[in-house]
Amino acid sequence: MKNNIPLPPYFSFVKQNRTIEQALSIFNQRLQDAETVFKKFSHEFENRNCPICGAGDYSSLEPFHKTYGVVKCHQCTSVYVNPCPSYDALNYYYNECKCNDVYARLLRSRGKTGSIVLSDRATFLIELIRKELGKKKHIRILEIGCSSGAFLSELKTGLEEQELLKNCSLSGIDIDSSAIEKNVDQGLNLYGMSVENFSKNTKEKFDLIIHFELVEHLRDPFNFMLSVHKLLLDDGLHHFCTPNMLGFENIAIGYNEFRPLAHGIFPPMHLHSFTTQNIIHFSIRSGFKVAQIDTPGNFDVDIVANAVDGNPDNQFSFISEFTEKQLGIVQHWLKLLSASSHMRCTLLK
Repeated sequence: MKNNIPLPPYFSFVKQNRTIEQALSIFNQRLQDAETVFKKFSHEFENRNCPICGAGDYSSLEPFHKTYGVVKCHQCTSVYVNPCPSYDALNYYYNECKCNDVYARLLRSRGKTGSIVLSDRATFLIELIRKELGKKKHIRILEIGCSSGAFLSELKTGLEEQELLKNCSLSGIDIDSSAIEKNVDQGLNLYGMSVENFSKNTKEKFDLIIHFELVEHLRDPFNFMLSVHKLLLDDGLHHFCTPNMLGFENIAIGYNEFRPLAHGIFPPMHLHSFTTQNIIHFSIRSGFKVAQIDTPGNFDVDIVANAVDGNPDNQFSFISEFTEKQLGIVQHWLKLLSASSHMRCTLLK
């Protein structure tokens, strides 16, 4: 019987995201900055309960690069950094350390060039917004952790092309004030503050709140979720992406090895790891209903194939023998099984 399903495409990380040189530069700078923060602030680090379920019993795992402690919760099996960096340490990391500026420059380089090819996340959100506009006349959108507004600018362009922008308002907040000052689109309303402070100082409610690769960075993600819940209308949507620690790439390459994309555990940046399992409990505990969870990541097999090539001791080394056609099929299966390392969640208040 002939297969009528089209052959899944193979996605190359280097061709479609960033070069290995860029990835290595960011990785090495992040490690240098992590060591600086640890030496400067480790005496202020505090032990904490599990940020996912709130339980206080845990076991120690291998430390992150022989410095930051990493533990596993006995109750929900979530993995997180413990002791946790202090607020002063995180403030120093995000406002003073070089790695964030290096990454921000990479994001700004992807800003409007006059011929934007919409990213998968922008395309997904435009369709989500289109469906919501079938229920209401206007959508108020807030991005948390917007940096210099690169994604909001891309989303704005896409909405304008689809003749939806007149029915939408776009705002963004980020704790990094220096990134806000480098706004890539002056037509956006961007504010330099935390979501907790923003929720205390505004009476505005939003129809859709979005954030990308943010919640794993936060010292207190549960309090963050409560603030998002407060900012949403009763029928509002909360959409975000975060690494999936149970994803193929994260399992195949540990958090102490070089990787082009940061592992779910990468302090002081990534302080706890989410999975397709614990995110459900965490969302319900925060007052949300789960509308959709999937893993649309496209780079797992490419990253793993290149990382383990020539290393016969790695249990996934045989993947380097696959053809591009076979690798594309494997990646497609990972996405269907919610087993790739990039997780996408949509919650309903």
